[in-house]
Amino acid sequence: MSTFETLRALHGLIGDALGEIENVYRTQPGPTGPLDFPSLDKPYYKTVVHSSELEAAEKLTSDPAVVGAANRIVAACAQLSASVHKPFFQLTDAMMSDHLASCIEFLEESHTVEILRTAGDAGMHVRDIARAIDELRHADEPLEPAKLSHILRLLATYHWLREVKPDVFANNRLSALIDSGKTLEQLRDAPEKKHDGTDGIAALVAMTGDEFLKAVAHLTDQLLPTRERARTLRAILDKDRKGALPEKYKTPFNLAFRTELGYFDWLELPENKSRLAEFGRAMTGARAWEISENIITAFPWKDLPENSVVIDVGGGIGSSSMVLAKAYPHLRFVVEDREHVVEIAPSLWDASHAELIKSGRVSFKAHSFFTPQPSAIEVPGAGTISAPSVYLVRGCTHNWPDEDVVQMLRHLRDAAQPTTQLYIVDMILPLACVDTTEVAEPIPGAVRSLAPEGSPLLANLGKASANGYLLDLSMIAMLNAKERTLWEISDLARAAGWRVTGTTRASGSLWGYTSAIPI
Repeated sequence: MSTFETLRALHGLIGDALGEIENVYRTQPGPTGPLDFPSLDKPYYKTVVHSSELEAAEKLTSDPAVVGAANRIVAACAQLSASVHKPFFQLTDAMMSDHLASCIEFLEESHTVEILRTAGDAGMHVRDIARAIDELRHADEPLEPAKLSHILRLLATYHWLREVKPDVFANNRLSALIDSGKTLEQLRDAPEKKHDGTDGIAALVAMTGDEFLKAVAHLTDQLLPTRERARTLRAILDKDRKGALPEKYKTPFNLAFRTELGYFDWLELPENKSRLAEFGRAMTGARAWEISENIITAFPWKDLPENSVVIDVGGGIGSSSMVLAKAYPHLRFVVEDREHVVEIAPSLWDASHAELIKSGRVSFKAHSFFTPQPSAIEVPGAGTISAPSVYLVRGCTHNWPDEDVVQMLRHLRDAAQPTTQLYIVDMILPLACVDTTEVAEPIPGAVRSLAPEGSPLLANLGKASANGYLLDLSMIAMLNAKERTLWEISDLARAAGWRVTGTTRASGSLWGYTSAIPI
């Protein structure tokens, strides 16, 4: 296929996918007629009451057919852009992408989104925005409107804001995503409570724009420690330690924050109390990576016998268990996590979940998955059992290096009965080419490519799947961990005594649902 044929094929993919999306919207009439796709220029604030038509249009963006078509559009547009844009400008855009991340962090930290919410579609001049930021910050040194305009204009260039008139800016659908919903009075009087009671997206921006961004900047230093710049950095670190050589820095995070502690231990230092609270709220925002309800249909829960017990390993406050307990009343769930987590977990659930806890259908147990599982488990309503029907491990394996994951899964295998199943829920990264990996035992549900057959798209849908690979590098930089391919997950499971029997993923998602049985 010639280059022009490839470009026209990508162009055709965009048109076809757009037609699919339009068909979904045209066949789902709203209160006043056919629905229109949400406009980039119109903010959608989650804490504001919208018209039923706008709510219906926004809800349709999560329709599986719309998600699948949108992913093909994003993949094709990015590949088309990479093909025709001058390589030097592509390079500049990539090498300076941290500028955009820093500006988005500024947008959140300065409360600019909340300020612009009060201005409406007409927007606000940078002089007034700067003055409002100063008032909220109780600043002694005023923010320079000229510098502010340059930050906001870069954001507008990347479609994160609108410049409606010279130096006049307004929110759009993207910037509205990080609106906390708090009033300016609340932000002025108690800025430390900005993320309380929110969906956590703003907190996620604050965390990734600080810890994650700084850590990833040290990725090359940590992986190539003999390079000149890394040697200079080590000399600075040694000087700060009064000549004492530091212990081995295992992650870029260690270099960035000059600590030998792991990220989670570092968060628990007294001086990082606010960061730890922010991390918890950010994890609420991180749920947007995957719809929690997808777990309801991902595994054959309905086939488990009455009163079957599911151990939610490292289950936090029990978010997954609560969703499943409501969907499957015949099952019982025991949520395992660190002691200080399970102590407060019951108090964090509202009245609609209280009966699940009171009845014992969801219970909590302090346990570290790096220690052996108990030989006997006391489960409310089910008595004492020697092993559960299912070990559910959701969002845990990507936080740990391979050897730790094997240890975690080995403890579960040692306590399992022959009939015990293991369900792993984490991102599964597809290859950027068609997967030709040859295995002795093919895994049902494994896919060779996410792209339509015969299309010029990358097998992993390129830019449409980039979120997973970005998170992967964040795990490497912060925790010496990673997201994994299906074959990497399968190898770790087998090393721990489990055989993967199947996998699936939700439409348009990189999150995988992988089942295994004892070997």
